[in-house]
Amino acid sequence: MSTIEEQIAILTAPSAPAIEVVTMPRVLAEQSLAALEESGASASSILELRGILAEPALQLWAIHSPGPGEEYPCMDREDAERRAKEIRDCGEQMKAERIARGESVEMWSDWITNVVPSPWEPAEHFEIMAQEWMDDADNLRQHAIKLTAERDELLADLQKAASTLRRYEQAHRAKGTADSMTKAEVNAALALRFEATIAKSTT
Repeated sequence: MSTIEEQIAILTAPSAPAIEVVTMPRVLAEQSLAALEESGASASSILELRGILAEPALQLWAIHSPGPGEEYPCMDREDAERRAKEIRDCGEQMKAERIARGESVEMWSDWITNVVPSPWEPAEHFEIMAQEWMDDADNLRQHAIKLTAERDELLADLQKAASTLRRYEQAHRAKGTADSMTKAEVNAALALRFEATIAKSTT
């Protein structure tokens, strides 16, 4: 293989598979380090493990509402605080709407959502979060499909209405009286508005 071909092969080759990573409790890792030091293991292995243990712990955050299973992983603390506030604000808005409608809120329970350290180890934390994002994306896709179908149905009804108005317009114009001409102009104006709406929604 020529040098150019080798370079092309290197540039177009996929990345190497990730190395296997094993997660273990810190206390077990510290015990393993102590055992390595006592066994006279190679200095490089000991230094590498010491370096890993010396790295700052990755602090992950979640939101929690009272109730079983009401914990949700977040990207970071800022994300957790934002989501918790959104939930609390939503609860306050719903409560205010009930009051505005004259409904009783005597039995209303305020929506409590707190920011807490993640109860999951990193791999599980991000796996759960990724699954939630996939579920949200799927729900959005399904909602978009439903809205598109409803829009198409409304546009079809609007097209029928515009066609009917055009027929009425022609019928009134054919009569030729002053009253019928006025009705024809009204029908034409309405049909034009409907047709403009259809054109705007399909471009």
